[in-house]
Amino acid sequence: MDDVVIELAPWNPWPLVFPAIVLVAAVAASVIGTRRRSKPLRESGYVGVVIALLAAGMMAWSMSGIWDSKQRDVAFAELGFDWATFNASMSLSGGDVPPIAFQGERDGESVSGVLEHQGDDRWLVVVAEDPEED
Repeated sequence: MDDVVIELAPWNPWPLVFPAIVLVAAVAASVIGTRRRSKPLRESGYVGVVIALLAAGMMAWSMSGIWDSKQRDVAFAELGFDWATFNASMSLSGGDVPPIAFQGERDGESVSGVLEHQGDDRWLVVVAEDPEED
């Protein structure tokens, strides 16, 4: 298989609208509670702010990863892979996304290689040469 460039659609963060709505309501409750000298309402607002911020952070972290995994699975299925697993570092090297190693099976044969980021949504699928074929 020659090296192929695939496009993986980026994650759309629209679900973060829900924690944002909770955040706005919590800030409003906190302000109203402060003006009316209502301790339960004010403290409920503080708790709501913390919950909204934690929820937004957890959603952004987990949902983007789930989206990326699903996009890679779909792209590899279109390339004829029966299954594929991916190993990647969570750190950026010099501001670039590091290569993502993969192993999979295509046409009953074990295949391995790397995904190299080409910029934007483009990834180069580089299949490693099998040394036993020589």
